[in-house]
Amino acid sequence: MFNIELKEVHIGQAIDKRREELNMSKSEFGRLIKVPQQHVNRIFERETIETAKLVKICRVLDFNFFALYCDFPENVYAFMAAVAMGNGNALNYIGDAALSSQIEKQEQKIESMEENKSTLNARIADLKDQIDSLKSQLVDKDELIRVYKSQVIK
Repeated sequence: MFNIELKEVHIGQAIDKRREELNMSKSEFGRLIKVPQQHVNRIFERETIETAKLVKICRVLDFNFFALYCDFPENVYAFMAAVAMGNGNALNYIGDAALSSQIEKQEQKIESMEENKSTLNARIADLKDQIDSLKSQLVDKDELIRVYKSQVIK
């Protein structure tokens, strides 16, 4: 279906690089993946790793290490995009960066809309206060007119 070029990856070095990017200590990393401290350095030295362990590391380091092994084409079939975005059992990270970018843009739009909503709510409150003030002035005006008419008629 896809012509995917597979790459040679030293997974241990990639994991250690990501850990350093996150400024995470080796002991914290080991604790999070539930591996004794003496085994952490062995992970960084390994060229291969068990899939289940790599999944756990992906979650802890918030990075899809599986994507390092191949480049996916930029144009993805609609079906594959649906699988990637769906709630099925397929854990497919095709277009992960593009999706993250779209999500970030939507979150920024939502944040902007929330700010606009707050501004509009404050403006509505000000307008309500102005309406109440004008109503009060109308009552006062009506009273003045009534008093004036009573004075003139006498």
